[in-house]
Amino acid sequence: MTDGEEIIRIEGLKAFYATPRGLLKAVNDVSFSINKGESVGIFGESGAGKSSIALAIMGVFNKQAKMFVAARGNEEMKRLWTLKEKAMKKGLTSEEIGEELPGVEGHIWFKGQDLLALDEKEYRKIRGNEITYVPQASRSSMNPYTEIDLQTAEALWAHDEDNILWEREVIRRVLTVLDLVEIADVDIRRKMKPSDFSMGEDQRILIAMALIMNPVLMIADEPTTAVDVGVQQRVMDAIQIVRDKLDISLLLISNDQGLIAQTTDKVGVMSAGYMMEFGKTLTIMKRPGHPFTRAFIMSNPPMHLIRKIREKGLKIRGIPGKVPDMVDLPSGCPFHPRCEYAIDRCREELPEYREVEEEHWVRCHRFEVLPEFEL
Repeated sequence: MTDGEEIIRIEGLKAFYATPRGLLKAVNDVSFSINKGESVGIFGESGAGKSSIALAIMGVFNKQAKMFVAARGNEEMKRLWTLKEKAMKKGLTSEEIGEELPGVEGHIWFKGQDLLALDEKEYRKIRGNEITYVPQASRSSMNPYTEIDLQTAEALWAHDEDNILWEREVIRRVLTVLDLVEIADVDIRRKMKPSDFSMGEDQRILIAMALIMNPVLMIADEPTTAVDVGVQQRVMDAIQIVRDKLDISLLLISNDQGLIAQTTDKVGVMSAGYMMEFGKTLTIMKRPGHPFTRAFIMSNPPMHLIRKIREKGLKIRGIPGKVPDMVDLPSGCPFHPRCEYAIDRCREELPEYREVEEEHWVRCHRFEVLPEFEL
C-alpha cells in the first residue's frame, strides 16, 4: 500500500491536437498525483482524454500529434506546430506567446524533476525504464514474428548502455515476470510467438514486458478492452498480483468500473478533456459528487452496484444528450448541456477545480446544493 511519498504529480496539464477544424483539447488543465505504491484509476467517456494523459506522461504525445499533422495537415496546422516548436526552444508557453498552441504544456513532476523540461535523450532514460506503459491493443502491440522472451527482454537490452547484463540474468528475469503474471509453462512457452497464446495471455505478457525493468510507475491503458468476462478476470487478477507483490505505483485507465473499484485507491473522472472529480475510490464509487460522475456510473454500473441501485428504486440509464465536440466545446461547464442541475452560471463560467473535502476534488459550481446521492 501507499506510504505517502509522492512519485508523480501532474499540474495544469494540457495536451492539444491540431486538426483541420481547430485545436482539439484532449487534456485541459488536469491535475492529480500518485504516491508510492498507490493505484490511481481514470475513467470517463470515450474520447475524454484519458489515453492522452498517458501519452503525455510517456513523452510521446507531441510526436503522435505531429505525425497526424504530417499525414493530414493543412497550412494552418503546420503553422501552429512551427510556432509551438519555436516556443518550446525559447521555453515559452501558449499564454506567453498569446495564442493557443498544440502539444503538451503544464508540469509532470516525477521524483522531483519536471519531465516536460527534459530533452528526448534524457526522457528515453526514464521511458520504458522507470515509467512503463501497457497499451490497450495487445496483439497489435507485439511483433508477430518474434518469440515472447525476446520481446519481453527488449527493454532490458535497450537500457543496458554499459553492456553489463549477462544473457543468463536476462533469461532469469524474463521467466520471473512471465511467471508473476501467471503464464503457464513459461520455461517452455517463452520461445513461442504471440499467435500461440490466447486472448488474455497476450495482455498479461504485455504487463510482464512493462514489469521487466522493475519500474517505479506502470501505466495500463484499457487492459480489459474487447475481451470476454473470463479473460477480463484473469487480466484483473494479474494486475492485482502486481499490486500485492511489487511495490510500484499504478495508473489504470479503464471504463471497466468493476476493475477500477477492485484495484485502485483513488480515481479520477474525466469528461471533455477535464478532470471533473478526483478522490478516494470508495468515496467516488459510493458517493459520487459531480453530476457527470453520477450519470456515468448509473449508465453502466459494475455488478456489485446493480443490486444497490435497484434496492434504492433508481434506474440504470444512459447519459442524456450528446458528447461535446472537443474542438468546439460549449461555454462554461462542458457538461452543462446534459446536466439536469445546470443554472446560468454553469452555462457561462467554467467551474474551478477545487477540494471540497480532504482528498476529494470536484469541478462543479453546485456541488454543495446538489441532492444527496449514495449507492
